[in-house]
Amino acid sequence: MEDKRYKILLVEDDRLDQMAFKRLVKEENLPYDYTIAGSVAQATQILGGEKFDLVFVDYLLGDGTAFDVLESIVDTAAVFATGTGSEELAVKAMKSGASDYLIKDPSRNYLKVLPEVVKNAIRHKKAEDELKQYHEKLVELVKERTEQLAEEKEVLAVTLSSMGDAVIAVDAQNQITLFNKTAEQLTGWRFEEVRGKPVDDIIRIVNEQTKQPANSPIDGVLESREIESGSDHDALIARTGRECPISATAAPIRRNDGAMTGIVMVLRDVSQQREIDRMKSDFISSVSHELRTPLTSIKAYAETMLDDPNMPQSTKQEFLQIINEESDRLTNLINGILDISKIESGTIEIIRKPINIASVAKRAAESLEYVAGKNKVRLQTDIADHLPELLGDENKIFSMITNLINNAIKFTPENGTVSVSAHLVNNELVIKVSDTGMGIPKDDMAKIFSRFYRVHRPGKQIQGTGLGLAIVKEIVTRHDGRIDVESEIDKGSTFTVYLPACSREAATLTP
Repeated sequence: MEDKRYKILLVEDDRLDQMAFKRLVKEENLPYDYTIAGSVAQATQILGGEKFDLVFVDYLLGDGTAFDVLESIVDTAAVFATGTGSEELAVKAMKSGASDYLIKDPSRNYLKVLPEVVKNAIRHKKAEDELKQYHEKLVELVKERTEQLAEEKEVLAVTLSSMGDAVIAVDAQNQITLFNKTAEQLTGWRFEEVRGKPVDDIIRIVNEQTKQPANSPIDGVLESREIESGSDHDALIARTGRECPISATAAPIRRNDGAMTGIVMVLRDVSQQREIDRMKSDFISSVSHELRTPLTSIKAYAETMLDDPNMPQSTKQEFLQIINEESDRLTNLINGILDISKIESGTIEIIRKPINIASVAKRAAESLEYVAGKNKVRLQTDIADHLPELLGDENKIFSMITNLINNAIKFTPENGTVSVSAHLVNNELVIKVSDTGMGIPKDDMAKIFSRFYRVHRPGKQIQGTGLGLAIVKEIVTRHDGRIDVESEIDKGSTFTVYLPACSREAATLTP
């Protein structure tokens, strides 16, 4: 347990949830100094006089909602929890300042991941604060260097050329006087081409969503004579027409007497951050859908059975089978989320023992025969007998293979084929899962093992959380193996896992 203690405000009007939180802190010996508020009014009063590391707030409160509490939070990490989760609610919570979003369940299993969520939220807030400070310092640094341009031109040119952000300076007539290498790369223009030209002729900023022209921070500085920033939806249109999401900040350049002689603007490529935000939004949407669908089925079939006490036994058995399958689906989803949480926190545990890889592969394929049949997909196996043992975690390896097979079935159309094979090649256990499905676009191949990433397929998007392949990659890596993928659009994909075979000596020494 860390020496660092966290000061936490729990805003929750349900006494059972309050007790569950207290019990978790006590049983897990969590380093929390916590305060509990049972209403919006009480939380607002407390926040007005105390500073916390994190606020954990329930959505529905007796005298308002979590959004009323979020309005009172300043420079503090916040985690949003609700038992009535929806995509719209999750997106609104994130936009309102929440660092993370948890869906409450009747058994309060969501509390199991709370310690990691708290640490991640606080860590994320700290990183945001550091990034903000860095950005502000960067603008000030550029401003100071530009004021000294006449005396330190050569030193400044070297400094600006090595920076990772685009730096553009204009004079009092809004004409470009400085354009570093990153600015050249970002815009497609060379400094020699833009020197002395009006900045508005070169720098085109639009709203990423509407594609309409957006106000430049330089225009804001001309009006306010103070530091100005762009919006969260700004995008730069390069010379070639390429659109790049950016974060833009501009500051006035002043002489010692305070007179403004120009403006310096810093542009940062935030493509990766915007992609992460999109992936997170897609993940919340997918999880909401994946949870809602089986829960709806379970409730519908259970209500039907309760309403008809004279239901034939055969029908009742059929309904119970469906309820059982949907329950398994929910369990797999929750386990996937918990596995990703463990991966991100570095706490995933691998229990290594000699295992029969052929037996595990056969069992994994057999467990999905019903799913394949239901989807009208042929499931074939070619698993060699007498394979060497694998020194690894049987449950994790089973999960890895079932994830690959399940993915293959999901992305294979009716009358297609999924093949599973396991062989020994050059003292490596080689497991292949092939399908005759949709295939993966080349541009997506490098990203498919990223957490929450899902291939965008216009017109034929298939539901999922984007967790499966990330978990597969982590399991393979933790077993000292590697995974390759080959794919062709509309012809199928082949995932090949290479794992080191267990030597006879290692098998003998392992308890």
